[in-house]
Amino acid sequence: MNPVSPLHRTPSSLPLLVASVLAVLITNVAGDVLTACYDGSNKTIDIHCGRGSLVRILKTFYGYSRHGDCSYRPEDCTRQEQEGVDCVGRSWCSLPLRWVEEGGVMLPQCQKRSNYFQVEYECVPKTELQDICSSSQLKAQRGHIVTPSYPLPFSRRLACSLTIVVAPSQKLRLNIISMELRAQGKTDCADWLYFNDKFHSLTLCGRRSNIWYDMHSNFLHIELQSANHSTSQGFWLYYEADPLLPTTPPTPPLLEETTVREEDRKDEGGGGGGGGGSILLTTLLPKQPPPQAPRHTTPIPVYRDKHNSSKPRGAKSLPFAAIAGGVIGTLSLVLIVLLMLLLIKWLKERQYFKDEKFLEIRNPAFRSSGDFHDANTATYNY
Repeated sequence: MNPVSPLHRTPSSLPLLVASVLAVLITNVAGDVLTACYDGSNKTIDIHCGRGSLVRILKTFYGYSRHGDCSYRPEDCTRQEQEGVDCVGRSWCSLPLRWVEEGGVMLPQCQKRSNYFQVEYECVPKTELQDICSSSQLKAQRGHIVTPSYPLPFSRRLACSLTIVVAPSQKLRLNIISMELRAQGKTDCADWLYFNDKFHSLTLCGRRSNIWYDMHSNFLHIELQSANHSTSQGFWLYYEADPLLPTTPPTPPLLEETTVREEDRKDEGGGGGGGGGSILLTTLLPKQPPPQAPRHTTPIPVYRDKHNSSKPRGAKSLPFAAIAGGVIGTLSLVLIVLLMLLLIKWLKERQYFKDEKFLEIRNPAFRSSGDFHDANTATYNY
């Protein structure tokens, strides 16, 4: 479509055109961050990822900028909110701004009303989503795992599992981006998701999103069990290894130039005299380290005691009491450290069950469930 020439616009239409362009730039910026100002011109934030990608909400928050800006600065007063849940797994969505009579929402941290709303998100291509029922093991540093046909519900009985294994020096982190598995009453699950990292296990069902868990090892086993005629939407998981291994390319060998002068030769038949010119041939060869002079070592004489050849001259044997005291002291220190670790673990488990907010099912089919460390910063339970 050809652009309209400015000569066909009246001067009175220019301010309206500029305002429309600014409004579009504020609410539909292509990227991972979208913001909207509470100036009366913005009612929603629109996210468009296209048909080949799905929306993943990373963070949503209201903010107050004393400079009147429409985007976040480190010194801004903010309040994270549980917005954008309905956008997860869709190709596009629209988030409405919350308004009150005075304008934005109240921010308890600074007792100010927000003057902007910000959304951090990413568009994940559908080609990066791994079906839990189509693979048995994953070894990549990070990845996305979904149920069959996600985000559409699955309507058949499923019994699928896969295992994630990374390097022994790493530990896994798991993010439940979105999960909707049908519960059965308040104490049981019709469909459930089971995790096991060789140290702890956890069985979940219900609805929740944007929850982070820190695993205790580089191994994670995931199982999905669903009943007949299930109507659950399923789940979308993301995992990553911590720390990520560097992927630096190998260093190419050092090359040095070698120039060879080759005189022109006569023809094989001996006929015709060649010219007196020469050809310079330059070849790149692996650079060799400079030769090093051989080292001259002087043998060091070793003297042994004629009376006791097993001990160096002048050595004194430790008394038995000192050796026994050192061993007992070391064992006592190890015992104290183990007792402290057990006490810390007991306190953590006590606090964990005290602050439990989501439905945990201890299914006998999978032995007893323990806990993972919840590293979530913004939990959306609904």
